[in-house]
Amino acid sequence: MKKVERQVAAVLAAAVLSVSAAASAAEPTSAPVSGPHVCMLVPCGTPFGIKLFTNGVVVAGTADLETPTGTVNPAAKADVRVGDIIRSVNGKPVTKNEQIAAAIQKSGGKALKLGLLRSGKEQTANILPVQSAGSYRAGLWVRDSAAGVGTLTFYDPQTHAFAGLGHGITDPDTHTIMPFGCGDIVPVTISGVQKGSAGVPGELEGYFTSDVPSGTLYSNSEQGVFGNLKQPPHNTAVPVCPAEEVKAGPVQIVCTIDGNTPHTYQAEIELLNVRGARSKNMVLHITDKTLLARAGGIVQGMSGSPILQQGGLVGAVTHVFVNDPTRGYGILAENMLSAEKKAAA
Repeated sequence: MKKVERQVAAVLAAAVLSVSAAASAAEPTSAPVSGPHVCMLVPCGTPFGIKLFTNGVVVAGTADLETPTGTVNPAAKADVRVGDIIRSVNGKPVTKNEQIAAAIQKSGGKALKLGLLRSGKEQTANILPVQSAGSYRAGLWVRDSAAGVGTLTFYDPQTHAFAGLGHGITDPDTHTIMPFGCGDIVPVTISGVQKGSAGVPGELEGYFTSDVPSGTLYSNSEQGVFGNLKQPPHNTAVPVCPAEEVKAGPVQIVCTIDGNTPHTYQAEIELLNVRGARSKNMVLHITDKTLLARAGGIVQGMSGSPILQQGGLVGAVTHVFVNDPTRGYGILAENMLSAEKKAAA
């Protein structure tokens, strides 16, 4: 083990699920009605890069350490667990890996009092660093940030807010939502796509085209990431389709698989779950021959791609089924909008 701490960038792509789904009969659709009480949002489908920093430092793992007197695991002895969020060391707030590493090195082998957040409850732990491989260590693997690529779902012209991904940014080791501290989004260009196949999910390949933020994040939640855009997109606003008006049947998804210009592709909603679930509200089936030929269906990086039905915004792509990349999950636009308004309040 090189150091007590490491920083690992999380991949922000379409989540991958190993499931299958049966199709249901398509139902007739009706066009959403625009009016003074109907929320109008701009569907995007553009790729964006995310730079997210956590509120505290996430414990991604613990490790045994070799010492002159034998093998010990200081983290385990102190009951520090994977998924814990370290908020302070000896009463001083910490937000970076380097702060924890410095405190351990300066400890001189004396116990450090960690302020932790575990399952939403505050905890304390006294961890005793030990000499190992010539320096003081505590057997902690920690993470303070994430970076990657996703897709913008919608922009609200009234509030200048945006929503993307349709699911939260999770820690790749703990599989829990990363605690949000601050973050930005930056422009991205898609340079290629790895085509998906049964058992092998595909992936969009892209690169950040600028370090200048195009927006600021203010939330990372189960229903997506939310923030404010500096410049509004040029697309036309459409009505948000109420959950009870979304029907099984033909839809269009808007996504970018080349460059930074989104295109519309054909798909269908096979199954719907509009009650109870806050995400994974629909099963999508990609039917567009061009998208199937280029990408094999849904690929990682398409998370957040808007779903349109009869001219209204009904949801966003969230997951790809690893055993069938032509299918995946989607979230209702109503659920994303509700989460965005709650986060902005």
